Amino acid sequence: MKNNTFEEIWAKLKEAKNILIPLHPRPDGDSLGSCTALKYILEKNTNAKVTLISKDELSNNLNGFGFVKEVEFGKEISSYNIRDFDVLLLLDHGSLQGYPEEMQKKEFPKNTIVINIDHHQTNGYFGNLNYVNPKSPSCCSVLVDFFESLKINFDAEFSRRLFLGICTDTYFFVHGDSLDSIKKAEFLIEKGKINYAKEFFEPINSDPWNIKKLYGIILSNMKKDEISGVEIAYSFVLQKDIKKCELNEAETRLGVTCMQDIRGIPFVFILTELEDKIKGSFRSKDIDTSLFSHELGGGGHKEASSFMLEKMPLEDAIKKVFKVIEKIGIHKA
Repeated sequence: MKNNTFEEIWAKLKEAKNILIPLHPRPDGDSLGSCTALKYILEKNTNAKVTLISKDELSNNLNGFGFVKEVEFGKEISSYNIRDFDVLLLLDHGSLQGYPEEMQKKEFPKNTIVINIDHHQTNGYFGNLNYVNPKSPSCCSVLVDFFESLKINFDAEFSRRLFLGICTDTYFFVHGDSLDSIKKAEFLIEKGKINYAKEFFEPINSDPWNIKKLYGIILSNMKKDEISGVEIAYSFVLQKDIKKCELNEAETRLGVTCMQDIRGIPFVFILTELEDKIKGSFRSKDIDTSLFSHELGGGGHKEASSFMLEKMPLEDAIKKVFKVIEKIGIHKA
């Protein structure tokens, strides 16, 4: 599968009159940063009307950024007639899981150009125009390359939005290509006059009470097993616990972080019982988790990936995940 050039994609965006940008389901910092950054730069450099939507709410630790108010929350892509838009711009989408069936089958209106910009190795090149760089640690990192090559001015606001995606998707420069992340972060900090610790690290990493309660539930439910000599830690969260902690779906995404970095256990996963689905998340520094998520219909990075299952008893879901792991086998990242 072949990438289009940055110039081809930018030319198509500049022609557009009406652009729809959805944040991906259960959005994270990279989704928020990349989508709001594109909205900002398109409105500065083109005449396009940009509609920015999100079906799901953000986790509480992302709500303090001013550009959040530009997103229309609670709006699903199925609520719109895609034919009304010249461009459907999909950023940071490792897969189309969670969207209407026709989108998952890549059945888009002929008059609407689908542009796909991403960094996940599981991306299916589902756009009319695509740029996917799986070596890039975040979608915002891809956008830095994109707009540097086009000699677009990185003002303070643009830089801050991109910085959010880079620091959150790399877990503050731990995952992915750390050297690339640090170089781009230095560039954006200078351009955006960013106080890294006070404005980003502290607010993003200070968990509210209900997230700490969630961590307690996850750690209490945690178990371990072994496949091919590799120890695996896993846990689960029930729907009643999510309601008890008063969490939205994006906040449940944060739960797996409390299981990371267990000494001697290189691979963890968590299953979260939602209203009508079960969400799964894998994490590892040593094992390619994207192979398992892809087999389960999801996507992501080698170190961090996710998937959705149909609603079923959690015991059955855990067995299904282990069956997939045994089928694919353990592969180093």
